Amino acid sequence: MSFNRALAELHSTAFAPVDAQLLSKILATLAIGLYSAMVAGLYAVRLPAIRRASGVQPVAAALLGSFLMYGLLLLNRRTELPLAAHATACGFVLAGNGFAIYTLSHLGRSFSILPESRRLVTSGPYRLVRHPLYLAEEVAMVGAVVEFLSIYAVALLAAQIAFQLARTHYEERVLREAFPEYEAYRAQTCRLIPGII
Repeated sequence: MSFNRALAELHSTAFAPVDAQLLSKILATLAIGLYSAMVAGLYAVRLPAIRRASGVQPVAAALLGSFLMYGLLLLNRRTELPLAAHATACGFVLAGNGFAIYTLSHLGRSFSILPESRRLVTSGPYRLVRHPLYLAEEVAMVGAVVEFLSIYAVALLAAQIAFQLARTHYEERVLREAFPEYEAYRAQTCRLIPGII
């Protein structure tokens, strides 16, 4: 009885039209915020490092791979893009951040920004690829670039991808040194995209 009354009230309520662009921005911002909060939390409780990469290049690749895309904030957001472009951008940001959160839930306290080894994780998305978090981040970054679409945004993305690829090499070197079983795992998985790379 009360369920029918609630449905009747809901049906008779006049809702304001939803601004799809505003809704997509809110959803994307929430996804980014949740991912960032999870990264900060895991960074704070991470396990001690067993081994670290040495030298300036691994640190530079990790930091630039992680933070270079903040350069988008220096560019103007494209307000004249059609709704379909905004929706596509939001979809990429949501999908990328959702997959990143899922990946972080498997990585847990082994999370690191710099090339360091803590514990070898081969479950969840790590069964398919060796660096699923970077794949997830790149999916989200493609969505962000659509919102700021310009030659500068595309150049930033290309540079960031190059640093992420370099970062994977430094990380894998550290993991091989720390875990003898890493080589067998590496032979069975692709680096970023199953069946491709």
